[in-house]
Amino acid sequence: MMTLEQSDAQAVLDETDLRILFVIDSRFPGLGGAEVQAMKLAQALKARGIHVEYLAPSVISGEYKEPDVDGIPITLIDYPHIKFLGSIVLLFKFGHFLIKHRDDFDCMHIHVTRLLAATAGIVRPWSRIPIVTKISGFFEFEGGILDQRKRFNPTNAIMRLAMRNIDYVQTISKQTREKLIDAGFREDQIALIPNGIDTGDEPGVKPESDVFTVGYCGRFREVKGVHILLESFAKSKRERPDMNMRIVLAGSGSSEPELRALIEKHGISNDVEFLGLISETASFYTGLDLYVQPSFAEGLPNSVIEAMHAAKAVIATDIGGNHDLIEDNVSGHLFPVGDTDALSTLLIKCYDDRQDNVRMGKNGRKCIEEQYGMEGVIDQLVEVYSE
Repeated sequence: MMTLEQSDAQAVLDETDLRILFVIDSRFPGLGGAEVQAMKLAQALKARGIHVEYLAPSVISGEYKEPDVDGIPITLIDYPHIKFLGSIVLLFKFGHFLIKHRDDFDCMHIHVTRLLAATAGIVRPWSRIPIVTKISGFFEFEGGILDQRKRFNPTNAIMRLAMRNIDYVQTISKQTREKLIDAGFREDQIALIPNGIDTGDEPGVKPESDVFTVGYCGRFREVKGVHILLESFAKSKRERPDMNMRIVLAGSGSSEPELRALIEKHGISNDVEFLGLISETASFYTGLDLYVQPSFAEGLPNSVIEAMHAAKAVIATDIGGNHDLIEDNVSGHLFPVGDTDALSTLLIKCYDDRQDNVRMGKNGRKCIEEQYGMEGVIDQLVEVYSE
């Protein structure tokens, strides 16, 4: 009979023998939430002695020329950047890679469920590599192969059929799980595993300041609702011109020119600062009094997780994974999508009641430590990989 010690040793041996291929169906390396989370997961797996490699399309030819990303090998698939033709070439090259390397990996984990996930499903009988694909955000359901409005499109129908060969679909929020069931996925095919964060560090202490600082970190796109934050801030300033409040925006994106024009229109240029892309976010969150996520659609936003881990009160829209993270009036505030009046009222409330912000920040930190610690997330993923 195997002793407990022998059983534990066998479990460790099995885990460190795993060889995982991380497929990122987007521009990679990148600073988007899905890309950053993939890198954090890969490093956490590597720290456990698990072999991980990256594979991604070369979205911008020649942009990244290193053989690895922070010590993890990467393969970039080049393809012609011509509409339709480029996609066909990419899919054939990806399928060929999987079949050629079918004995090199025990499992593949696809981050962002788009065409590469469907391709993996198509070649599954020949590659024999088990597939876990992750639903990272709203965009898989809006315009992608999981868009219910396009289910009768011939190409989408073929791709959705191929998704039946996916072994597990990782969903990061309860709402996304419900959407997957509505899209025809089996319940036993879905693994609800959230994004994770290293909870080892203590939250930093904000430097003394008379200015109440409100932050946002992420992409500047209309769907992220940064314009709602700016309009709400302008409203609150008109109502309470005595407020010593400012906005700091970290990130970049296509809507930045419109945001800058909006700031000029409302006369709040001296109260808003653009920080650009930031590679180190801990100090950003430490410097805040309040974090706001005004998105129109979300999966499970890493920025909200990081802000809560930094013990900051959070205001977020009443949607998606924000529900999973924030208990209204306990660890933050939720408000209706696009409601500038409601957000303006909450900004003033948080400005006036700093002690309540501290209470919510502590509750948020506790929630992240108990439910979203990286080690627990890795335990769940390793269990799925091992199956």
